Amino acid sequence: MRTIRFLVITGMIMSLAIFTEASRVLAQDLGASDAATLKEIQREMREMRAERKRDRELIQKLEAKVDGLEKGSAKTQATTEQLKTTDEKLQATTAALQQTTAQVKTLQAKVDQPIPAPDFSEAFNRYLGSHTFEITGAAAGNFIYDQQSGALNDLHHASQNSFFFDWEPMILYRPADWILFEGVFDAGFGSTGTGMDLSIADFQLFLNKYMTLVAGLYDQPFGDWYENQSPMWVNRFITAPLPFGNEAIVPPSELGLQLRGGMQWGTLGQDFDYTVWGGNGPNFSEAVPGAALSGPTSAASAQSNGKSIGARLRIYPLPLEWEMGRLELGASTYNGKWMNGNWFNSWGVDFNYFKDNLQARGEWIESYRQMPNGVPTDHREGWYVQAGYFLNDVNAPFVPRQVNDYIHRLEPLIRYSGVNQHAVATDDIVAATGVGLGGTQIGLVPDFGINGSPALYAPHSREVALGLDYWIAPSIVWQNEFDIELPHAGGVFVSSTGAQTPAGAIPNDRAFLSQFTIGF
Repeated sequence: MRTIRFLVITGMIMSLAIFTEASRVLAQDLGASDAATLKEIQREMREMRAERKRDRELIQKLEAKVDGLEKGSAKTQATTEQLKTTDEKLQATTAALQQTTAQVKTLQAKVDQPIPAPDFSEAFNRYLGSHTFEITGAAAGNFIYDQQSGALNDLHHASQNSFFFDWEPMILYRPADWILFEGVFDAGFGSTGTGMDLSIADFQLFLNKYMTLVAGLYDQPFGDWYENQSPMWVNRFITAPLPFGNEAIVPPSELGLQLRGGMQWGTLGQDFDYTVWGGNGPNFSEAVPGAALSGPTSAASAQSNGKSIGARLRIYPLPLEWEMGRLELGASTYNGKWMNGNWFNSWGVDFNYFKDNLQARGEWIESYRQMPNGVPTDHREGWYVQAGYFLNDVNAPFVPRQVNDYIHRLEPLIRYSGVNQHAVATDDIVAATGVGLGGTQIGLVPDFGINGSPALYAPHSREVALGLDYWIAPSIVWQNEFDIELPHAGGVFVSSTGAQTPAGAIPNDRAFLSQFTIGF
């Protein structure tokens, strides 16, 4: 536009200059010619000036239009740039909308599908955040009938039949991903009435995927029973095997620290785990052979300032690809001090085997306790082996299907356990006797998980336990157990003064227990 305007103005200026020069030359040539002709020329010049004036006005109008066109062109260019930017934004928004639509379709497809239980649990834990609080555990009620057929060490005996109830809530609190608090209470109505005990209270610090630090009050990691099988919603039987009952070979719990972990050493299924720990050490009811173990040891009742150490190693040798079941082999050791530095050493081996509907496990334990004042070493040994088989694949012929449905819920079990020791402390037996109205002794009384038979206190006790569990649900079971006590002769009873009396004849008792357990 500016170029056109320049050319128009230039052309008009040149035309005017040419016309002026021509008039001057013509006036010289005419001289004194005809005046009328000169006036005509002057008139034409005036018209030309007027026309030039009009041309100037036209040029000014054209300049104004050119300026307007230039401004309009700039505005149009700005509008074009704005439209271009808006179009780019619109394209970006469209792409984002398409991506969002695809994501919504994917989420909708996931929503339409059922959520697997592990995914739901993980999502729920993320929703709760790092602070999670959970209460689990179990509750059970049982009935015990104990036919005490004879006296033990001249103690009064009487058959017993009683109801009991026990509740074991477990509190789990996880304030962060790397730490967990675990607490277990044992509350119930037993042989002496209502009572409560704190059995577990510890912190678990997850240092990495191979190592965990545990601090506090915990089940003894020795072997397999105390830590893994003793909870009533896990134990297939109602009672404990003899090496973990009235005449325990190692302490049931410990107050201290433990470090544990594990890793895969071969193909899938070939693993091993380890646990090492230290605590306040063992404690005994008296300083005589055969005295009962007690635990955990408090600072006020500690019999020594020495501490205990222990270790357990377990290996799983069978790969999953062999389809031969799961086999666990373990070895444990536990050593400590008691009574002015006297040593206490124990060791044990254990196994677990699971194949389809078969479950089998067992342990062997030995302990040696140095006695003060030159008394011979207190040596004890114990063992148990048990097996159970789920009947969910067994179909009885010629019976209605409903009958087979009941059979499929059954799990028959058998267990053989025993303890060998030279002596048993008499005071531990007296402490287990009951007293009725008027101070009359009512004999050894049962308690929750203990059938109360006097034969359990024999130096060489033996027991065959037959069990039949009916599984109403995976966490609800009705358990029935029939105990046959078959103690061997030998051994002595020791009083608190150290006086020894031969054990003599031991009654072969029978006991029946029935228990309904709910895990939650």
